[in-house]
Amino acid sequence: MRKLILYTTVSLDGYLAPIYGGFEMLTTISNPEREDYGKNMFFDSIDVVIMGGNTYYELSCIDVEMPFKGKEIYVVSKKSMKLHKKVHFIKENAINEIKKLKELDGKNIWVLGGGILTASLLRYKLIDKLIINYLPYMLGNGIPLFPKYEGESKWKLVNNQSFKNFILQAEYQLI
Repeated sequence: MRKLILYTTVSLDGYLAPIYGGFEMLTTISNPEREDYGKNMFFDSIDVVIMGGNTYYELSCIDVEMPFKGKEIYVVSKKSMKLHKKVHFIKENAINEIKKLKELDGKNIWVLGGGILTASLLRYKLIDKLIINYLPYMLGNGIPLFPKYEGESKWKLVNNQSFKNFILQAEYQLI
């Protein structure tokens, strides 16, 4: 069975982005060594990307093609915002649809965001692994990684790595 993996970047205090959204937070950290933080290897290990509607909208506001060539893209949203070709929308029964995707043959599945989708998937114990890149600053307020997560789950730290620009990557597996 495929694994559902949350691979994301957050501030040290656990926010995905400032309260107004956007991806500026991801570009403010210096990276003179051009580290990819294992993202290329991770990207090769997946063939499906799942994201929430807000994340899809934010990505659509960037003046680039949808940056997931060769990957199937699913957006969990009640709204229809077909801004790119080859994007599948899951409007109802998202948990059941994602369970079905996990059972299909293929590579792993990347949960890109957002927080509401992540909390729902965690509640139903569908996420198998968390790979979280912690940026070395705090936002103080913003869009939380785990908003309103109601439930309990136990995770085992299976890998961690720090980089020269003070980013910490932690990889957890569901126990």
